[in-house]
Amino acid sequence: GRPLGVVPLGTGNDFAGMLGLKPGDFGAALSRLAGVPRPVDALRVTVRGGDCADQTRLLLNGLGMGFDAQLTARLPLAPAWLPGMGRYAWAALTTLRHLTLTPVTAEVDGERLYAGPSVLAAAMNGTRYGGGFHISPASDVRDGVLNVVVSGPLGRRQVLRLMALVLPGRHLGDPGVHHRTGRVAELSWARPTWLHLDGDVVGQASGVRAEVLPGAVALLRG
Repeated sequence: GRPLGVVPLGTGNDFAGMLGLKPGDFGAALSRLAGVPRPVDALRVTVRGGDCADQTRLLLNGLGMGFDAQLTARLPLAPAWLPGMGRYAWAALTTLRHLTLTPVTAEVDGERLYAGPSVLAAAMNGTRYGGGFHISPASDVRDGVLNVVVSGPLGRRQVLRLMALVLPGRHLGDPGVHHRTGRVAELSWARPTWLHLDGDVVGQASGVRAEVLPGAVALLRG
């Protein structure tokens, strides 16, 4: 019920970057406080199983499970002098050493999108995470739907190739990537898997349910 202003003072600043704000540009963020707020969508997420179960969160940008959440957990270990994207890349390379494939079932609006071994799955409202990796380039925060992106079984070299495609957002047509839009997404993993919500690692979970809330947030000059 209150307008929200975004200030890009975080590590990745991905939602702010999608809005055209540059990291650390406090002046530009303040200039957007004037004007009529615009409605944007949000996500309501319920976590199931694992060590972070039975919690419900409201998200603006999105969530990821598997490889991307595990490397997000490693971000604090990255050299402090690296920028947001550099820290993400460093964490990704170190996470590859411990790559494991876990079976996942992904459903969108009750229809199965993918079932099988996977390294990551994301349910997104925004387009980016990890300081500029365009995991969901087809997302629109005002279209009333969420976007689900799930990988198939990938080896270490294939994950590196996928990352190179995700950076500019050219991966949605790749045969190893599954994508669909809808109102409700269900992700269920065969064993607890690392989970991040809007870039914050909350622990390991067995599954999540994400529902889009159309126009739920009044964003200042979004």
